[in-house]
Parts: sequence; structure tokens; C-alpha cells
Amino acid sequence: MSFTSFVKALFIPAIAGAALAAPLLGSTPASAATCQPDPLNGVCVATTNYTVKTTATKVAVQRLPQAGNVLRNVAAGTTVAVICKLTNTGGTWDAISGGGWMPNANLSVSSTTRTCGTPGPEVTYTAAAYPWQTIDTWVVDGHGYYEGECVSFAAWAVRTDGRAHTKSPDYMGNASAWTGAYTDATPHAGDVAQWDAGRNGAGSAGHVAYVTSVNADGSVNIQEYNWGNFHRLNARTIAASVPSRYLHF
Repeated sequence: MSFTSFVKALFIPAIAGAALAAPLLGSTPASAATCQPDPLNGVCVATTNYTVKTTATKVAVQRLPQAGNVLRNVAAGTTVAVICKLTNTGGTWDAISGGGWMPNANLSVSSTTRTCGTPGPEVTYTAAAYPWQTIDTWVVDGHGYYEGECVSFAAWAVRTDGRAHTKSPDYMGNASAWTGAYTDATPHAGDVAQWDAGRNGAGSAGHVAYVTSVNADGSVNIQEYNWGNFHRLNARTIAASVPSRYLHF
């Protein structure tokens, strides 16, 4: 075969998920502390670090945003990751990573983080906006993948969905090689579902799909490209255990 045909053959998926090979952006997952759930509405929040004041030897972390229900104590000078803040009749409280609430007044710099319970970033995701919807050839998409491949679509979705992300999904190679900022124990809208090579119908390069929502029964709604239909959109509902894992970016 010609050199061009040979190169294309190297990347054609057995079933789904092949991608243009490229260097990984990073193979070490970031700390889960970069994104924590708002205790009032579960919105994924990027934390902000603050230092506990040194005016006391320790500060009590409360189970609820009120005094009288101590969960643990934190030593003065400790750095805490603040998720959000809440003001009530007892003052202003900061929800912190690891659980619990701390009086805002005990931080060396007054917390200016978001208010607990407020909406997260505006979600702008719509699959119809994917720019390469009917591609029957092999064309690079400028982000390290072939247009119409599962990796191209999932990376595009993460880049453009309007949600808060801390890691780029570009130039990560085949689907089975992807790493997120961290691995979600349970799926959330905006995550990427990842299949290892050969798992539940995936090809030798693995597969990725974008999670659009999670149902009350725990099943997961996904949208994907190149699954059973060459370089075309597919939508399905799967059991949460079908992919190998869920990646949060």
C-alpha cells in the first residue's frame, strides 16, 4: 500500500475510539481538592486556599455552619481549601475541603469565594454545535485528533461546554490513554466516560464519551462519536458500570 494508506491504517479503529497519536499533556492526576462539591447544591467548585489565623493555637471546624457541633480542630497556620461561604445569624462560615465549616473570621484573609448554593458556570454544551458532524475521511482537527473520532468529540465537548474545568483534554492520544484532572468515583454531567481497550464493545484504542446527565436510577446518558456508525453522533443510556471509569477535567 502507499505510505498515506499505511499511516491511515495505523489509526483506523477496530470498533470505536481510535485517535491521532500525540504526547500526553500530563500523566499524573491532579489532586481532587481542585474540585469539590458545594454542600448545598452539589455544584463542582474550584477551591481557594486560605491560612488559619495564628491568634489561637487551634480553631474548631463545625459539622454544621453554627457553633456547638465540633467536628475536628485545625491548628493555627494550617492552609485550608475553601469551597464556598454562607452567612447566617451566627456570622459568615466557610465550607472547607474534607468536610465541615469554619468561621470566616478565623482566616488570615477574609474569604471572597462564591456563596454556597449559587449556580455553577452556565452550561453551553450542545452536540449540534460540534463542527465536524459528517466526516467520511481522515482529517486532523487541530487539537491532536481526527475529526469525527470519539476523542475529537469528547475533547471538543469539554472545551466548549461552559463548565468549570482545570485540565485540557487536547493532545492525549488514544482514548485508552486519557487522564483527567482526577477520576470521578461516580459520574457527573460534564465528565468523560472512558472505556479501556476491549471493554464492553470498545476497540483496541479504547473509547470515550461525554456524559450529558445522570438519571435518578444511577444510569448515565452519554453522547459520543464513532460508536457503531463511522464518524457520526450516537446517544445512549448506559449503566454506570459499563465504562471503565469517569474522568473529570
